[in-house]
Amino acid sequence: MTTTERKILKTERLFHRFIEWALFFITGAMTLVVLLGVLFRYVLKAPLPWSEELARYLMIWGASLGASIAYREGTHIAVTILVDKARGAAGKALTRIAQILIVVFMAIVMFQGFLLVSKLSGQTSPAMEIPMAWPYLAIPIGCLFILFEALVMIFLTSRRRAEEAS
Repeated sequence: MTTTERKILKTERLFHRFIEWALFFITGAMTLVVLLGVLFRYVLKAPLPWSEELARYLMIWGASLGASIAYREGTHIAVTILVDKARGAAGKALTRIAQILIVVFMAIVMFQGFLLVSKLSGQTSPAMEIPMAWPYLAIPIGCLFILFEALVMIFLTSRRRAEEAS
C-alpha cells in the first residue's frame, strides 16, 4: 500500500468517525427533544413550541449524514439485479458505471442544494425562528459526504485492479 493510499484511508477513517460521533449526538439530542416535548405537552400541560421542529430538523440532518455511512458500508438501499446477474468483467464494468453515475448525481444535487440554501438565507423557521438555510444545508452536505465516499471507493477499487493486473 502506497503512502497516498494510507493517507486517503486515514482521512476517510477520521471522516467516518466524525460522522459516527455526529450521528450519536444528533440521535441523543433528538431523543431528548422528543422526550421533553412529550413530557411538557402531556404531563406539564405546557407544550414546547419548538420541540417538534427541532426534532424534525435533527432527523433530516441524521438521515443526510447517515446516508454517507450507509453508502460506504454498502448498506444503503440499492437495486442490484443487473450487477448480481453480471459476473466477471461485465459486473465490474456495471459497478464502475454505477459509481460514476452516483458521483455525477451527488455533484448535481450538492450544487443545486447549495443554490437552494443561498436562496433561503432570508427565510426563518416558524417556531425556532432560525434561518431555513440551516435545515436545508443538510442535503448538500450529505451529498458532499456521499460524493467523498464514492470518490474514495472509486480510487481504492481502481488501485486494487491496477495491482491485480500487474
